Amino acid sequence: MKNRLITIIVSAVALLIAACGDSGTGNDPEKSPALSVNRNTIELSGNPYGDRILLTNSGGGQLQWYIDEKPDWIELSNTNGLGVNSTDTVSIRIFTSFDQLDYGKYDGQIKISSNGGQVTVFLNLDYKPPQLRIENGIINLDRHYRYSELVIVNEGGGELEWQISYSPPWLQFAQDSGLVYKSQTDSLPFYAKLSELDYGEYNDKVSIKSNGGETEINVYLTYVREVEVFAGIGAANVELGDTFLMVKKLYGNPTSSGYVRPADTLFIHNVKYDYIGLDVRIKNNSPILFGNGQVGFIRLLDPYDGMTPELIGLKSSANDLIAAYGQPQQKRGSEWLYDGITYVVKNNTVSEMIIQDPDF
Repeated sequence: MKNRLITIIVSAVALLIAACGDSGTGNDPEKSPALSVNRNTIELSGNPYGDRILLTNSGGGQLQWYIDEKPDWIELSNTNGLGVNSTDTVSIRIFTSFDQLDYGKYDGQIKISSNGGQVTVFLNLDYKPPQLRIENGIINLDRHYRYSELVIVNEGGGELEWQISYSPPWLQFAQDSGLVYKSQTDSLPFYAKLSELDYGEYNDKVSIKSNGGETEINVYLTYVREVEVFAGIGAANVELGDTFLMVKKLYGNPTSSGYVRPADTLFIHNVKYDYIGLDVRIKNNSPILFGNGQVGFIRLLDPYDGMTPELIGLKSSANDLIAAYGQPQQKRGSEWLYDGITYVVKNNTVSEMIIQDPDF
């Protein structure tokens, strides 16, 4: 009787597992294909990465589809397909051929046929002339805030083709031309190349021309050497304990980054800004998510030009260092250790300054 009861229970469990397997969401060859799209009406912007149709098989089996009809003034990234399973998604990008159109309003439709039915996607296009606008018409920079960006807006329609026609030689842009589609923006990062400048006040303009107008942006830069290196606290407007997100807000994306893993659950991230001469290190328990990790080590090297309250900085002489602070508390090779700051002295000249949390 006991063995019979066990057999009944095992059989019931087996039937239950089989039933659960049949109710899965995988492709079912017994079901007929069914054509589906993610939307039936599209307001075209002209951007093929946003103007697209996602086609799926909401049934089973193998869906075979093809484009039956489309307007002459668009092109599609693909026009037919075979063997679409219920787990597949087909992305059909829409390219608007503005060169074939006059300004105005247009409508059309894309008809898709398949062995799983037919769908129609309706298209609307309000084609206006492109119109250039810059969100920030005045840029103020200094030695701390040398990183910024221009935001280019197309307030009209179609494709706004823009190009930087003039910029000061001391500004470095991520790119000098681009496309912006209807009601969209393009962020253009740049920074001031301070190592190429003498100290002083600078003002100039950035000129941008486009098929939607021209504009000028006023740029002002104040570049002076400052006292901003403080023992045991920080430098370059970065303090021990600041997060990497705070550093990134100041200086943008780093030139390079990486990490070492001295312990099983510990990562030390090295983040460098070569054009500033700033190297910070962050202790964190994740190899990727370290934005809220705190700065525990700051290294300053050429071309960094900040100074201590005693006016010691990079390129100061060893004699200047001794005159300001006396003999170092300790020497480790080229490293001269003082309270809160380590100076790297090579050829009788300060080449690096290091500020480090004692617990880092």
